Amino acid sequence: MKKVTIEPGCITCGLCEFVAPDVFEVTDVSRVKDGADIEKNHDAVQEAVRSCPVQVIVCSEQKKK
Repeated sequence: MKKVTIEPGCITCGLCEFVAPDVFEVTDVSRVKDGADIEKNHDAVQEAVRSCPVQVIVCSEQKKK
């Protein structure tokens, strides 16, 4: 399972939400939606990571417990 986080430095441009609206939400801050299906939206998340102008979206493997 992948984990997606947004590190400090986000400029809230809204590009991540535009590219992957099922995963990201941008209001006064950018965040990953609770319960977002990262695997189902894998391609869109990867596009958001590549497109982020300040490169603060991070995908990492999350080990199952």
